[in-house]
Amino acid sequence: MYEKRVMDDKTSISACILAGGMSRRFGEDKALFPFRGKPLIMHVIEILRLIFDDIAIIGGDSDRYSFTGLSRHKDIVPGRGPLGGIYTALSVMRTDRVFVCACDMPYLNGDFISYMISISHTHEAAVPVVHGLYEPLHAVYSAACREKAKSLLDRGEHRIAALFNEVAIRDVTEDEIHRFGNPARIFMNINTRHDAEAEA
Repeated sequence: MYEKRVMDDKTSISACILAGGMSRRFGEDKALFPFRGKPLIMHVIEILRLIFDDIAIIGGDSDRYSFTGLSRHKDIVPGRGPLGGIYTALSVMRTDRVFVCACDMPYLNGDFISYMISISHTHEAAVPVVHGLYEPLHAVYSAACREKAKSLLDRGEHRIAALFNEVAIRDVTEDEIHRFGNPARIFMNINTRHDAEAEA
């Protein structure tokens, strides 16, 4: 049901993987850490390739990911965390909307991402909500968010929550998420070596 909508919509939406974190808790670049036989980031890429024609990696030292064959972009405003990454994604991609996710989410659900795309047209962002908290690194952002993000960065703001106060958000509810899978699984991040070993 959602596959056809995404296929028809590919020219207006792209995907960006944020890989600019320092991985302090992990101790090394976790995106490159071997996880179930391949670099962690490749699990993310393989799901996104089923949905998107245009995928990019956003990060400080993006040359590390040349082996993926994807386009790579350094943060336009370095050191400003995920908000800076979202601003970069919206600046370098030429589509109306961008699906943004983290590099350490190996259990992305392609059907759920497709569903999010299908409901994102009427708002400036579509963001899942779990236990009352947003999942900003598994969200669809429209080009309308770009200048609002830039304005916040120019004022020294780095919290994504500040952006959410400025844009019209389509909350994706837990009931909607549960149609596709367990939110704890879909949004799971591999933050530490313990996480990686537990999932091996």
